[in-house]
Amino acid sequence: MQIFTLVKSAAASATIVMGLGAAALAQDYPQKDIMHIMPWSAGGGTDTVMRTFMSFAEKPLGVGVNTQNVTGAQSGVGTLRLMKSRPDGYTIGSLTWDSVITVPYYELVPGYDTEELAYLGSVTVHPTALVVRADAPWTTLGEMVEAAREAPGTIKISNVGTGGVWHLPVLDFEQQADVEFLHVPYPKGSGPQREALLSGETDAASTSISAAYSAVESGQARVLAVMADERDPNFPDVPTFKEAGYDVVWGGFRLIATQAAVDAEQQATLEAAFEKVFQDDAFLAKAEETGMGAVWMNGEKTEAYISSSQAKAFALMDKLVADGVLDKN
Repeated sequence: MQIFTLVKSAAASATIVMGLGAAALAQDYPQKDIMHIMPWSAGGGTDTVMRTFMSFAEKPLGVGVNTQNVTGAQSGVGTLRLMKSRPDGYTIGSLTWDSVITVPYYELVPGYDTEELAYLGSVTVHPTALVVRADAPWTTLGEMVEAAREAPGTIKISNVGTGGVWHLPVLDFEQQADVEFLHVPYPKGSGPQREALLSGETDAASTSISAAYSAVESGQARVLAVMADERDPNFPDVPTFKEAGYDVVWGGFRLIATQAAVDAEQQATLEAAFEKVFQDDAFLAKAEETGMGAVWMNGEKTEAYISSSQAKAFALMDKLVADGVLDKN
């Protein structure tokens, strides 16, 4: 009995020591600069926003954050680099819609598996907005739905790519409202998409509010509704699709992730530091000044948000493939 007690006591002591060691390790982390992988080109919108965020994150982290641009395969090359980096807590990366939707769905990069990622939080979320010209005949979403029912397939709604971030939300809306729109893609981006709306080439644009901000502010366009859980604080008079009776919640986003194999205490330290940036008045002022759409969700909420987005997007993309609209091969 004494031997058992001694062995048990020794084991307990070892466990305590190991626990103290882990705690000390967590307290000492991070001890060196952190590498931030940016899967998009230098100088672009995502690169600029995330570099700005990381510059503010250095203070709560207590170390520098060095950004490395690793581009290719619609963010897939850089994100794969993140996945395969040593899981020591010193490599993080930015993710966008393509990183978690486009690349895995089309299997653009061999060995790519989003299950290898741990989400640390969100930096920006841009809810999908349905934007119309200022002189559009519809003042509410309900009025547009009625017009679509009277003339199926005639209302032209633009996006920036079939099966992409601004196309799929309107497909979801179509299904829920039991209507049919004419989808017009502008693969060259939001600039041509905006000009097509203002010139009358299209009737509405599925986009982010930030992309339409200048046209809305100048009085050339107005936002009919946003695909968010709550109204946009910058457009408090604009209703959500939910208010009109449609459970349609979509948007573009910029997230931070690391490897799933990274120690949980290290993940928690990173997440806490990133959350503190959103308590920094200087960052909040910068975010408002630049209209970056800063929105914080912690790691758990971000994971749930992405899981929901993937489930909805993949189902709609599967239907587009089955209908011959998309080619997955």
